[in-house]
Amino acid sequence: MPANAMFTRLPRAELAELVAAAGDDDPQAFQAFLAANGTSVADYDEDGEVFSVLLPVLSEEYDIEMEASENEIVADIAEATEALVFILSLADQEKYLAKLNPDNFSEGELREAYEDFTEDEEEDAGSRMLSAITALHQSLMEVDADHVVVVTVG
Repeated sequence: MPANAMFTRLPRAELAELVAAAGDDDPQAFQAFLAANGTSVADYDEDGEVFSVLLPVLSEEYDIEMEASENEIVADIAEATEALVFILSLADQEKYLAKLNPDNFSEGELREAYEDFTEDEEEDAGSRMLSAITALHQSLMEVDADHVVVVTVG
């Protein structure tokens, strides 16, 4: 079953409530909180599983560390949910917006990085990774001093 990737713009002031929702006994509380308090900022229709390869590839090969922002909050959410969650902040925007411009990447290069990482050959891996980069770039453009983008894959 493919994993959904969602990109939700949320007021920074609501991050503590998001952590509380993640720890709620109701497994739907986290997503319900995001839906009620956030706004979707990127369309991504591919299998979100590609992020499990893309994030380490971006870190190792492009010096783009998407999972370092808001570490304490992310750790609390990760402990409470089974989804991959990371938060894009203004600091990430300042560091990575230009680097994550999709024009800086080629499908062939990304496919090769995917295959090196997974040791599997997938013809469409490069285009799926480029779509994920496009969604990240689009999301970073929506961040400001008062808002973050919460990325969930699960």
